[in-house]
Amino acid sequence: MAAYFSPVGRFEYEIEVKKSRFIATAIPLSSTDELYQLQSEMQRLHPKASHHCLAYILGAPQSPKAAGSSDDGEPSGTAGKPMLNILMHKNLGDIGVVVTRYFGGTKLGAGGLIRAYGASVSELSEHLPTIECTPKVECLIRYPYELEADIQQIVVATIADEVSASYTDWVEKKLLVELAQFDTFKTAIKALAYRGVMLRVDA
Repeated sequence: MAAYFSPVGRFEYEIEVKKSRFIATAIPLSSTDELYQLQSEMQRLHPKASHHCLAYILGAPQSPKAAGSSDDGEPSGTAGKPMLNILMHKNLGDIGVVVTRYFGGTKLGAGGLIRAYGASVSELSEHLPTIECTPKVECLIRYPYELEADIQQIVVATIADEVSASYTDWVEKKLLVELAQFDTFKTAIKALAYRGVMLRVDA
């Protein structure tokens, strides 16, 4: 799985098509709740707009954890789907986009809407400040305290990120490991299995 790109922060870009305004707003996304909050915010900021359509990708666009879209009252398949297609085509992940439309008095038709919503997100992506992201595997490891030094050595060597940790009778840690390093990480962890180390992937 290749690297992908994600927004560094909130970003907005507007285009006009036959006097209809299309305001595309993108945010970095870690949960769909954040996107629906953005949609609600845009509805408050633009109460006279006719639609607030959305699309999102969680994770890498080549193999997302989740992805979806909404036409928000536009004819089915004319808004959210073309928006989502552009995000995938532009190799964008961990991203949510809301496109707010002000109707300009001229009906665009189904084909015109597909082109307009697609163009809105395409133009946004051309100007969007992004960071490069490396696909990662989420896993859970559980081990006795005496192996802390061994585990830390593996974590450092494979550049794994610690998400959370709990210390009870055993140590339990949730980690994010770069996909390119995961086979090395898994091999090193499994070499300690006889000493009580357990590994669960996609915890």
